[in-house]
Amino acid sequence: MSETLLLPVDAIRDGLNADPEFTLAARFWYCDLRIGVGEDLYFMRIENGRVASFKLGTQGFDPYLIHIGGTAEVWQQMLVEVPKPFYHDWFAASFHHEFEISGDLGSAYAYYFAIRRMHAIFGRSVRALERAA
Repeated sequence: MSETLLLPVDAIRDGLNADPEFTLAARFWYCDLRIGVGEDLYFMRIENGRVASFKLGTQGFDPYLIHIGGTAEVWQQMLVEVPKPFYHDWFAASFHHEFEISGDLGSAYAYYFAIRRMHAIFGRSVRALERAA
């Protein structure tokens, strides 16, 4: 993988919305998330368990309740098909690597299984993009 990592926002949004495990785990969830990949910021809006929007970039006023982010190198290790220990989960990575989950942790913990599915769909989408390149 390269030093920079661009997330395929459309594929991730569509993948999450088509994933029955995510839609079940995220039902009733309304949340704005900021995803940091190195210096790049992404913003995802979840409305009643569906990803309403997912975009790269900010105008400086994008709201968020939960921040998930880390270095591009850590993201790359976490999005491989079989990650090494402590790269397999965003919470585990936040304890052992340059990665963080912050903000409304009550909401993050309540929707932990939806967040885990997000990790899986992010990885699947990034790997599909790499295979297509």
